[in-house]
Amino acid sequence: MERVDGSAQPLFAAAQVEGVFVLRSLTTGEQIVTDAALAGVGELPASTFKIPNALIGLERGVLAGADATLKWDGVERGGSPEWDRDHDLGSALRDSTVWFFQEVARRIGAEAMRASLVAFAYGNADVGGGIDRFWLQGALRISPREQVEFMSRLHRRALPVAREHMALVEHMLTRAQAPGWSWRGKTGLTAHEGRAVGWLVGLTERRGTTWAYALMLRAPEAEVERLMPVRAELARALLIHYGALPAEAGR
Repeated sequence: MERVDGSAQPLFAAAQVEGVFVLRSLTTGEQIVTDAALAGVGELPASTFKIPNALIGLERGVLAGADATLKWDGVERGGSPEWDRDHDLGSALRDSTVWFFQEVARRIGAEAMRASLVAFAYGNADVGGGIDRFWLQGALRISPREQVEFMSRLHRRALPVAREHMALVEHMLTRAQAPGWSWRGKTGLTAHEGRAVGWLVGLTERRGTTWAYALMLRAPEAEVERLMPVRAELARALLIHYGALPAEAGR
């Protein structure tokens, strides 16, 4: 059951971005979309792909668990300074460490990666464009609706991987929590074909109800850095607007 709700459009206008928000109650099944057309548009998942990448790495034995550590090769890649050190799975998810998950993907391999993505029904499951960059600049595409379906299946433990792997990755996505509510999510950001694309996808829990959500933003490519703080700020405002987070989560 999906309904289109335009009441949040002023939030997008205030942030000066084109975008769409999809929110599904896992209790009632009701799904809200702010833009029905844009909710079905496939885009590169960018670093939101770290969620399935981590699950596949754990399931395939490439990652031994939460403490699985990869050594930094000493190469500064010009991203976040937090990347330039050894990482375990938890810190790599928290800091969105690109090189860590590129190495995980190389160890998984293209054939196993594609097979897992097909089993996940993850977007178009296309790993074309290089095993260590297909989600950044390659052929993989996923829509906001598909992101919400994937996160819903993760929470219901309905993906074809071990339950403990799903529980671990979900827990590692925690952004904030307090008595009565929690906010989990993963950001993503890339630029291609002249535009910047920003994501925040995840789960919230409040007063016994769980929601899966996906925020996708688009702007001219030159504004890619501007989207970095906007993703979390706007996602938080939207989740509060629709009651999936309490007002105090915005403080």
